Amino acid sequence: MKYLTFTFLSIWVTFSLQAQEQEELSLSDAIQIGLANNFDIRVEELNIDVAQNNNNWGAAGRWPTISLSLSQNNNFRDVENPAGFLQGLTISNDVTPGVSVNWTLFSGFAVNIRRERLQQLENLTRGNAQVVIENSIQAIINQYYLTQLEQERLDALETVFSLSKDRYEYVRLKGELGSAVTFDILQEQNAFLTDSSNLVTQEINFLNTRRTLNLLMGKDVTLTYNLADSLTVESTAYELEDLYDRMIANNRNLQNQYINLEIARSDTRLAKTELYPQLNFTAGSGYTWQRQDISNARFAFPDPDRPEVVGGRTLSYAAGFTLNYLLFDGGRVRQAIENAYTQERIGQVQIEQQKLTLRNNLMATYDLYNVRKKLLSISEENIRAAQLNLDLSEERFRNGTINSFDYRDIQINYLNTALTNIQAKYNLIESETELLRLTGGILSEYENVN
Repeated sequence: MKYLTFTFLSIWVTFSLQAQEQEELSLSDAIQIGLANNFDIRVEELNIDVAQNNNNWGAAGRWPTISLSLSQNNNFRDVENPAGFLQGLTISNDVTPGVSVNWTLFSGFAVNIRRERLQQLENLTRGNAQVVIENSIQAIINQYYLTQLEQERLDALETVFSLSKDRYEYVRLKGELGSAVTFDILQEQNAFLTDSSNLVTQEINFLNTRRTLNLLMGKDVTLTYNLADSLTVESTAYELEDLYDRMIANNRNLQNQYINLEIARSDTRLAKTELYPQLNFTAGSGYTWQRQDISNARFAFPDPDRPEVVGGRTLSYAAGFTLNYLLFDGGRVRQAIENAYTQERIGQVQIEQQKLTLRNNLMATYDLYNVRKKLLSISEENIRAAQLNLDLSEERFRNGTINSFDYRDIQINYLNTALTNIQAKYNLIESETELLRLTGGILSEYENVN
């Protein structure tokens, strides 16, 4: 049993010393690291690069397309026709390089509309990236304080472990002196082992939450540090209507819905361009060099001066305009325009739905925040009373005023009250963080880390 006591004590001391030797990590540092390394944020940054790369006049169709071509043909012809002028085998070879230009000069202003749409898509990509950043910051904040919560739970369990260890050593010593019965010793031993087991389990819980925080920051999960910011809560008196106005003006998800509506309107305008005529310009140039081998051919009128290989070349130019105007397509264009209008109306409905959903979430979070403020106030009173009761009961236990059962009950009450108080602090921070995210203020709240 002495060995077991020494083992648990060594674990506790080692864990405490390691914590003291680690570097400190503040919430601002955690957010900075996360903004630079979080995997979801890095993916969104790459998506923005793609959207920027796509947003240009070339992709919109403003510039002409110019193509170079090169062809080479070989023709073998063997004629056996007594009535023909030429008989026998002839071989022809030709090489034809060329260049062609195609340019849409007018297509119902579709080029400008496509460019506006590409800009809107880039804005939507940036908006989606901001949603990911906000969610990542919220996740880091919650995980940071959850890690701090597990640390404070560990501290509370260490306090109870220390008390139960001292009490067990005290009762065991009394048993050696003959003033304590075996039942009392076994009871204190059971309490000590229970607290030891709880402490070891809580250490694992703390390590797991810290690993998750490292993952959110995009760092090695084995990274260790001390958390510099404690579960300190400064409750704020919020006004619901003020929060609602801020949410309507700044909520990123809602703003993205407005961008989606603008994209739908661009799609409608783009569909209408099919009603306009389209003017295209085409130009081209070609050069053909041809060689013909007639050394194996037979002519109806032989000529000894005729060469065995003859060649030639051709240079050609072409340019023109094409005007296309759609007269009838079975209503396809009108159908596409009507569908585009319908998508606009869907976008407007989705915005109204988003507003109502956000208002519902805001009211629920606002009410929960106020309830958690009250619960924290109650838990603060409870922890002060439980701490005082624990301090007084230790001396009363040693004086024999209360028995070990009463002292253990007081000890357990202190632990439960401490854990409830820690959880109440975290819950209030979590609700406030959600309020900041809903109202679009989580970035401005931590603008010093951007």
